[in-house]
Amino acid sequence: MTKALPNTSSITQCPVEEAIRIIGGKWKLLVLRSLLLNGPQRYNELLRTVTAISQKELTRNLRELTCAGLIAASPKISRTTPYDLTKLGKSLMPVFKNLLTWGQRLSAHVQVR
Repeated sequence: MTKALPNTSSITQCPVEEAIRIIGGKWKLLVLRSLLLNGPQRYNELLRTVTAISQKELTRNLRELTCAGLIAASPKISRTTPYDLTKLGKSLMPVFKNLLTWGQRLSAHVQVR
C-alpha cells in the first residue's frame, strides 16, 4: 500500500519565498529604495531616480508593486499622479537598513581580499 502525497496546494508557502516573489528582482528593490529615500514621486521622477530602468520596466514594476499593496498612486494633484509607499511599503525601511549594513560589510570584505 502506498501513501498518498499531501495536497501541496494546502501547504503554506515559505514566508521568505513569498517576500522574494513580491519584492524580488533588481527593479522592484530599486523603485522601493527610491520611494523610501525620496518620498512620493511622479512617474518621470522615478524614471530619473531609478537609473537605467526603461519606461516599460518601470510601468510593469509600478503595477506589480501596486497590486502587492506596497505602493499606491496618490490622489491626482495635477495631470500626473505621484506614487508613494503604503503603510506596508514603509514597513520595509528596517529591511533596507539591514541591507545597507550588510552591503557595507560586503564591500569591506571584498576590498580586504
